[in-house]
Amino acid sequence: MQLNLFNEAEREADLNAPEPDLAEIHPSSYKRKKRSGKKEEDLSSFETTEVIEYKLTGDDRYCPDCNTKYKVVTKERVKRLKFIPARFEVVEEVIFVYSCPKCGAMKRPEKAPSLLKESAATPSLVAGIMNAKYVNGMPLARQEREFARYDLNLSTKTMANWIIQCADRYLQPLYDLMKEELLRSNYLHGDETRMQVIDEPDQKGSTQNWMWVYLTDEYSGSPRMVLFQYERTRAGYHPAEFLGDQFEGSFTCDGYQAYHNLPERITVTGCMAHARRRFDEALTALKKDFTKEQLKETTAYQALARIGMLYKIEEMIRDKTPEELYEERQKQAKPLLEAFFGWLHTLEDSVDRSSLIGEAVLHTLNQKVYLRRYLEDGHLSIDNLAAERPLKNFATGRRNWLFAKSIRGAQASATVYSITETAMLELLPWSTSLPAECHSKLKK
Repeated sequence: MQLNLFNEAEREADLNAPEPDLAEIHPSSYKRKKRSGKKEEDLSSFETTEVIEYKLTGDDRYCPDCNTKYKVVTKERVKRLKFIPARFEVVEEVIFVYSCPKCGAMKRPEKAPSLLKESAATPSLVAGIMNAKYVNGMPLARQEREFARYDLNLSTKTMANWIIQCADRYLQPLYDLMKEELLRSNYLHGDETRMQVIDEPDQKGSTQNWMWVYLTDEYSGSPRMVLFQYERTRAGYHPAEFLGDQFEGSFTCDGYQAYHNLPERITVTGCMAHARRRFDEALTALKKDFTKEQLKETTAYQALARIGMLYKIEEMIRDKTPEELYEERQKQAKPLLEAFFGWLHTLEDSVDRSSLIGEAVLHTLNQKVYLRRYLEDGHLSIDNLAAERPLKNFATGRRNWLFAKSIRGAQASATVYSITETAMLELLPWSTSLPAECHSKLKK
């Protein structure tokens, strides 16, 4: 699913693509009406640090025909973007120590506590390292090489220590608070993905460990957030332990059996995107041997067309309230979904169960109870793609850093990913004291 890091430029390049103007590179926060024939080039949010003026000098200022001095009638302005690489600054703290000249009593003012004891780290530096690793997928070893270009000797080990300590000390309390909010919500999504932790005891080097993810959406009745949780295994008791006794609501997930063993107070709903994916794989396998017309006659193609109609309905009604969504799904989606399952039942005994199309048909029928549940509540989603998006960001980073060295490192990663992914979702919107400068000026 991810681009190969070494041929991204070659794969993405399109020499025939039009060059974007500055309005496309940096859109204005509002749409100003364009004058005909005039580019929209709004860079007002950036500071202009350099102005280059092109003026006539010497004899060029005079008209060669009548020797009259030219007069400025207008000025043409062209703005271009300039990139200045990151730079480091030193913050020096000077503590004045006082002494009473009469009795010799000493007094030393209190200073702001350091981020980490006896460390040169500052919040901005550690945040920058976390952002590079967890948001931009840049491994610490690569950051070490980048810092070396600035004559800064900052080792991978040092940065890893900073991340773990700051995650434990400063971010974990926020994570715990977010989990309390999440468990009070009415609706969650969940998923899991592989990762490898080298120092997990009593396991082979090739053993896969797991990162689980839980998140709320706009219909959860709580702030939007994403929480990652590192676990040694993929055992079914992990989501049950994470959700504990507090969460009572609906839970959308894929067809993994672990989620179906959750307590009865939790209503598990299925993911149509996972069902669709199996039919798509079956169709893809046929493409090399079938013409386009022949493909349209296949079971896989017809299943995708039926599922596509369900998604088309969701697209048309997505701006409606949950109550309206329920009504529209009952009128439009329910008949189509019932017909879809009825059609699959007619194929149940005739398909080759070991084939891709057989697996797709049987999987979808096995998930019938869960796949139908989104019809029963307008708050529920037709699929679990909301949980896959943060996992894709995690997978991008994993492709680069490959594994975690220690359990503490894996847990710290879960904590930091939770904060960064939540910030990208909503920038902690329930914070009433969020500074105005933290809000993006770009359109959503």
